[in-house]
Amino acid sequence: MWKNLYAAAQKFKELQPWEILDGTDLFGVRDPVSGETGYGLVMGSGGTVFGFCLYLGAGGFHVFQGLMEGDIDPVRDDIFAIQNCLKLELGPRADLEREDHAVIRQLGLTFKGNHAWPEFRSLLPGFVPWYLTEGEARFLTLALTAARHHAGRIVSGDVTDSIRDGECLVYIAAAGSETKYAAGWEPWPAAERRPVAPLPLVLARLTALRAKKLKPDTPWEAGVFYLPSPILDYERPYFMRLATVCQESSGHSFEFELMTPGKMPHQALADAICSSIEKSGFLPETIFVRSAEEVAALRPLANALGSNIRWRKNLETIQAVKEAMFEQMVRGGGR
Repeated sequence: MWKNLYAAAQKFKELQPWEILDGTDLFGVRDPVSGETGYGLVMGSGGTVFGFCLYLGAGGFHVFQGLMEGDIDPVRDDIFAIQNCLKLELGPRADLEREDHAVIRQLGLTFKGNHAWPEFRSLLPGFVPWYLTEGEARFLTLALTAARHHAGRIVSGDVTDSIRDGECLVYIAAAGSETKYAAGWEPWPAAERRPVAPLPLVLARLTALRAKKLKPDTPWEAGVFYLPSPILDYERPYFMRLATVCQESSGHSFEFELMTPGKMPHQALADAICSSIEKSGFLPETIFVRSAEEVAALRPLANALGSNIRWRKNLETIQAVKEAMFEQMVRGGGR
């Protein structure tokens, strides 16, 4: 399996497909085992990062689409922690980790050049880029082979585009073959709409809050963002999320709520909002969050408290808190 992956990466590099395809030439590849569709993109036409990215399923596709259309801001939306893809990067030997070198030595391989050493990684939302599983390695091997096939068809004039309004060209490997493909246009995958889990309200806590003589306050912002430092106490290293509540006018942060991978964001926001009211003695007239989904999840809480909840795309106070925290983490070495 790993030998096939490295061989596919070497053939991909020798073709130099970034001379043929640019950063918008997305094409689909169907995994014959899982039935999942990945969306491949050759990296390198800009002359900086060379390699290949396979966005997985609807979630991966819509991150790519959001980046291309400007709906996802790489900084505000924590691009380092939201992607769902498999990636090959071709770089210098010094960029590889000890585990990468161990596999290369075991296979008896060697590479020369600044953009010659392959690094394979799996990126899952909320998790640190990690080493491939056997299933991921198999799918990425297939996709790299399909990328070479697609680039050859572009050169020969067999195809001119792989993506158009509402459709993507998808390759399906012929049974028993690693080099022959059927290709057809398929609709872009529909955006994933997961139902919002009901928010459990702690009646005793709400009763206690309503019994207090709370002072009315100007709008608050409540948001969740990822912290860039890896956490290692899980089977796969992950990025901790932080829910925070701020007073919009002053920028004061009332509360911070750390989230492990299993906790739902709207539950963490609800806990942070309640804690902020308890500690401050204030009840905001309006609480702003970042999405309509968060509004739907938190509306029962807002109704119970007698506050309004609304959404807007950019929460400037939350963003300022986030940037200050990131800067402090950089100065402190992520500790």
